[in-house]
Amino acid sequence: MIKFNNLTENDKELIHSFTLWGIGQNCDLSFSNLISWKFLYNTQYAIVNDYLIFRFYAGHHLAYMMPISRPKEQEDGTFKVGKCDDCFVRIIQAIREDSIAMGHPFLMLGACNYVKELTEKYFPDTFDIKPNRDHSDYIYLREKLINLSGKKLQSKRNHINKFKSLYPQYEYRELTPEMIPQCLELERKWRLAAASDSEEEELTEELRSMTRAFNRWDKLGIIGGTIFVDEKLVAFTFGCPINRNTFDVCVEKADISYEGAFNIINQEFAKHVPEQYVYMNREEDLGDEGLRKAKLSYRPEFLIEKYTIMEKHPLAAFEDQDRIKQETKEIWKTVFNDPDKFVDLYFSRVYKSEYNVCCQLDGKVVAVLQTLPYPMLYHGKEVKTAYISGVSTMPEYRKKNIGNNLMKQAHFTSYFHDIVFTTLIPAEKWLHTWYAKLGYAHVITCTPPPVDTLSTSFTDFDAIQRNKNCVLLHDEENYDIIKEDISMAGETYHPQSENIQAMLRVVNAKRALALYAETHCNVSMVLRVNDDDIPMNNAYYIINNGKVKQTDKPDENAQKLTINQLAELIFKEEKAEMFFMLN
Repeated sequence: MIKFNNLTENDKELIHSFTLWGIGQNCDLSFSNLISWKFLYNTQYAIVNDYLIFRFYAGHHLAYMMPISRPKEQEDGTFKVGKCDDCFVRIIQAIREDSIAMGHPFLMLGACNYVKELTEKYFPDTFDIKPNRDHSDYIYLREKLINLSGKKLQSKRNHINKFKSLYPQYEYRELTPEMIPQCLELERKWRLAAASDSEEEELTEELRSMTRAFNRWDKLGIIGGTIFVDEKLVAFTFGCPINRNTFDVCVEKADISYEGAFNIINQEFAKHVPEQYVYMNREEDLGDEGLRKAKLSYRPEFLIEKYTIMEKHPLAAFEDQDRIKQETKEIWKTVFNDPDKFVDLYFSRVYKSEYNVCCQLDGKVVAVLQTLPYPMLYHGKEVKTAYISGVSTMPEYRKKNIGNNLMKQAHFTSYFHDIVFTTLIPAEKWLHTWYAKLGYAHVITCTPPPVDTLSTSFTDFDAIQRNKNCVLLHDEENYDIIKEDISMAGETYHPQSENIQAMLRVVNAKRALALYAETHCNVSMVLRVNDDDIPMNNAYYIINNGKVKQTDKPDENAQKLTINQLAELIFKEEKAEMFFMLN
């Protein structure tokens, strides 16, 4: 399994060692784009056999970018990318195995013609390969954007001449950090003019990306330009190199009340971008008809074709539930060394395939856990919660980052099963630190049993557990399983007598904060949440009058919280508890 690292702005030099001397002109390789859109995709990277690989989430699905080969130094001191079909095929195989291990059929986005042809040749009848026109990049010669020569670009020259006649005093200025507040104000006006109410929320994703770029301006090495008329900012743009001859234009905004403002910033910026950049990538049109028409009207030199490569057939060999259950049971016996009677009880009455999350390598299960349903009673409301049980990895597969990836898979999958929280009890002291790194907080306690189970009916027990404000609930079947487990233990059973520190993670930040807001109607705050496992949680949350609103619109005054800190905020006063947990 491939060990991936979270991408940060500190990785710029490393990423550039692959991209700047590479031949790829894809806008997704712009370091500014990689960092500024990370909140939406949770982008990670790995280097395998001199190939750079990006892994990210596209909606419900784990996805990969086309691998990038490391350029090799030549005798003249330059670097050049060589082609090795066999090497590339091995990398595709490794990525596919990583995807399967993470529980996702293989998906690669943005693949070029070379990758398309290789996968067709070496993986026959394995993948569906489809062109994705909406994500084709528009590539222009920088000189053509400056000169706009020829009859077909006459209308562009007319717009620019009109702007110059209306505003002869205009100035082009380099975009510097002190201009950022003016840029954000212009973007706000543009957004209000360009979008309906229903579209504005989607456009705020772009605003958040832009703000992330502004906040990291110097670290990302961004170059930008502006147009001023009478000391008023009327247009701005910025971008970042993709490779040594291609520059990516990430953002371009203008006040549409100034006729020709978009045309003049386009031309002026092309003039001021360093001359080494022969090409300018003005990115995709995303299927927007108006944007497509505008981009085509500038007569691109060519479009970068991108393909989506998706596993063609169901992963039948990896969906044999009888085999998976048996292999999971064997891992449990190996790792936990529990009595056979307990293991048989667990796998006959507790285990269900829909609860199991596993990692499969070399055609077998090597790591597993179960997400057992235990609703949480939160101030009288039942909340969908899962208890993480049986986290285990075969000894020979440890220290390969499999456990981290397994937990990430469980969290991501739980989100799409409408689970709001996950809970667990670390089996050893050192595991508290590991689970904390995965987003868990010490905000819930496993308390001693409130009743003598064997002498208490479920009706009486249920009345006791539902009298609490914040507790994991047992249903009648689960209560019966607990009784059977205690009966099997016989005289060796010793009831828990002291509190055990358990842990909890927020899986769905918006739903969790909605619960908090309902019980804290007087609280008014804006939060910015960061979650390394679930990109859908990476957003701003406005809490007011018992309601919560999720948005991507940045707020510099927002309180910044990790997903751990969010759990601490929500459960600070709750004294959440659980008991009778099968471990």
